[in-house]
Amino acid sequence: MRFRHLLLSAAALVPALAYGCAAPTAGDDSADGEDAYTSASANLLDFEFDGEVTMAGGDAQQTIKDQMLFTIGQLNGKTGVGRLDKLAITNVRTEAQGDLTRVRYHAKLPVSIAKSSRVARSYTLVLPKRADYAGQEAFFTKYGTTSCTDPFAHDNETGIYWYYYRPEQAGCTLAAEDVIKARATVKVSPENTTNTYPEYDKIWSDDTLSVVAIFGKVEDGATTTADRGIWSHGHFVSTMRHELPNARVTPANTPDSPGIANPDVTIESTLPNGKKVKLTSFLVDNVREGGAAFEQRYNALSGDADVIVYNGHAGLGQNVRALAKMGRFKPGKYQLVYMNGCDTFAYVDGTLAQTRALLNPSDPTGTKFMEILTNSMPPNWDSLPNNTMSLVRDLIKIEAPVKYTDILAHFDQSGFVTVTGDEDNTFRP
Repeated sequence: MRFRHLLLSAAALVPALAYGCAAPTAGDDSADGEDAYTSASANLLDFEFDGEVTMAGGDAQQTIKDQMLFTIGQLNGKTGVGRLDKLAITNVRTEAQGDLTRVRYHAKLPVSIAKSSRVARSYTLVLPKRADYAGQEAFFTKYGTTSCTDPFAHDNETGIYWYYYRPEQAGCTLAAEDVIKARATVKVSPENTTNTYPEYDKIWSDDTLSVVAIFGKVEDGATTTADRGIWSHGHFVSTMRHELPNARVTPANTPDSPGIANPDVTIESTLPNGKKVKLTSFLVDNVREGGAAFEQRYNALSGDADVIVYNGHAGLGQNVRALAKMGRFKPGKYQLVYMNGCDTFAYVDGTLAQTRALLNPSDPTGTKFMEILTNSMPPNWDSLPNNTMSLVRDLIKIEAPVKYTDILAHFDQSGFVTVTGDEDNTFRP
């Protein structure tokens, strides 16, 4: 089953386009960390182009960012997505056109795209010409049920049409007066890397691998394992408790399929080499509304975690950014953070890096003690527990450490997973 169902309803988004449909802040932290990029299945490209957008008043920069949301839909159709918080907007010029304002600008957007996708030295972005709310509403009314829309779209309305927008799809016809065609020059980014490793020495400095895995449900309020989020939590717990030697489970009476009755399960094991593994698996409806008890428990565990994994709906970015604002982290503590949801490469922002920069004044980029794993596409549901377990298995291999490209090659490839922030890693076997 493709990871298509969106956590937020369109009804919740449409009345408040200003925040529900706003792009992540772009340009403000484009100089922050996470400069390196590593993937087994995708490449990082730099798209640079001149664009324009019209609006009926409002903030020009924000309207450009709202227009850029439509790159998510178009590039998903090409098996990729742009990193919106790293969008650099320059040379913004405005001029009145009757009741509207024309905005012209120059932009540079990092794009993660499948290695199997052929991209020439130029690529044409086809974007709505008018991107304020009235413009997006008219655009959705005209094209939302046409061949310009993902055939799997559901609950589709103005506020989320950018997610389902597929202008390169067969049969899609867009009137010239409704769109702008921005011809981007395409270059392979110098940030692509291939030979970095997780910092195994830092992970195992206390002789324990500590993992916090959070699983969100497909449907809020679901109660059975027919829900793939509930199934994922159970599959992770069941597989790991039987795979790890002499595993001790808390609560002690947790069944093999913990379900909603056991939303907080810890598995502890001592490996044959004497080192220890501690896995904590949470089940929540969604991160934004996980509740005070979940947030308190997560905050208590986050500071000592070596690996933090969120498996679930990105919520159009809101779950990803909500989790980034949680946690109680410690100076000098190295961590891997894996946001395993739809298009999370587009939704992460600089929050986690900024938090670490404040904790570690000698690390202004905030990446010396952190890497972030994200998806360039919507992953298969089964990849949620399976990729999390694959990561655990490779990190346990202290005698034969695995470099990032191989770790990611062991994953289910539906999400086209990337690592950013490994530019300063020093570990070598």
